Amino acid sequence: MILVDSGSSVEVLFYDPFKRMDFSDDILVPSTYRIYGFNGTVTIPKGEVTLRVSDGGGYVDTLTTFCVVDVASPYEAIIRRPWIAKIKGVASTYHHRLRYPMYKGIAEVVGDSQAARQCMQVDSQINEEWRA
Repeated sequence: MILVDSGSSVEVLFYDPFKRMDFSDDILVPSTYRIYGFNGTVTIPKGEVTLRVSDGGGYVDTLTTFCVVDVASPYEAIIRRPWIAKIKGVASTYHHRLRYPMYKGIAEVVGDSQAARQCMQVDSQINEEWRA
């Protein structure tokens, strides 16, 4: 589950998926900033990592720097609109779709609206627990 957040200032990879990908903390580059979340929290990143993001079809193959944070989230990562623009993509939040050009036409990633609602509910619960 990846959140497209037009207001995010960095690409975020959450620590749990980072560890599930069998990465070691040794590859993290220390970061010098703090992240101020939409839930009012201040998070000090564990570090940054640059990863190759690919669609498997040969069109999307970008090096992307993610800020790795160790906070609870229903998402695996957060990507920003500039990343989507870099792949010449168009995202529709309403339709839960991401389209981008490929050599042989248009590729489309279709989200699951029920899963998106569940993620929003879990995220709201996490934020409520933090405020309490």
